[in-house]
Amino acid sequence: MARVLITGASGFIGSHLARACLARGDEVSVLLRPASRLDRLQGIAPQLQLLRAPPQDPAALAAALAAARPQILFHAAAATRFRADPGLEDLGRSIGDNLLPLTALLAAAAAAAEPPQVLVRLGTIAEYGAGPERFSETAREAPLNAYGASMLAATRFLEMAQPRLPFAAATARLALTYGPGQSQDFLIPQLARNLAAGRVTELHSPHSRRELIHVEDAVAGLLAIAARPAAAGPVINLGSGALPDMAELAALMAQLAQAPPALIRRAADAAPGGGPDSILHSDTTRIRRRLGWAPRVPLAEGLERTLKWEQQMLQAPAGAEDRKQA
Repeated sequence: MARVLITGASGFIGSHLARACLARGDEVSVLLRPASRLDRLQGIAPQLQLLRAPPQDPAALAAALAAARPQILFHAAAATRFRADPGLEDLGRSIGDNLLPLTALLAAAAAAAEPPQVLVRLGTIAEYGAGPERFSETAREAPLNAYGASMLAATRFLEMAQPRLPFAAATARLALTYGPGQSQDFLIPQLARNLAAGRVTELHSPHSRRELIHVEDAVAGLLAIAARPAAAGPVINLGSGALPDMAELAALMAQLAQAPPALIRRAADAAPGGGPDSILHSDTTRIRRRLGWAPRVPLAEGLERTLKWEQQMLQAPAGAEDRKQA
């Protein structure tokens, strides 16, 4: 049992992480923005210490850390979508959302009377960019957008700051994580919801390949990293090896849902074919060898669980499932 503090716990992965920590007997606090909603924490909120602070407010962060006194600090808060702006304003927004909150949190945690023992930050495979090879932790990164670049900047800042921190720190570069409760902004929950409702889904990038990991496996990997941060190292990939193209993925989901294949269509503006720039996958040798972690949820099983969850949401009373990212 440990004292755990999770930032971004109102989001998809953070909420699953909070549930897993409670299930293993941890004392769990969650640090949320003042306006964050608790939709994804329904059923467990009374078991959590709920703390709120603006992400760059030093006094509020210090107070939250003093209240939680975490031994393990998971930093799961991040913004994942930045619409490319002609004036490049998305670049500044990404730094404000994904880098500055990290540096503020590090300063508050380092100055705490009882600093944490370990900080595990959730990074992303998008830091690498795309290419035909599996990216190892030592690969040269070439992110394709403001999200990937800002997350990479945060990874490098954390690695640079490690010698000055009174706790171990590691970044887990997660593959594309899916599962129950994910925002409808992403393809798998969109497909699951549309198939359950009998609606058509159009694929705009049918031949893109993306490495996928079920949220249950992602959480297990994060807990393994927190238990042995020195073995994990400053950056460690967390993925499954499952690399379907989006057309294959959609066809599998239609089969699992016993839905007509005609519900999956190629969009009129769909790219004609895949290429090196449409492949995003990572080498997970390090986490398997150093931590003994391996994914346990096969792709078909994970998709089936997600489909069943979306069906349940469609059958839920009206207003019972506003699940936007908080």
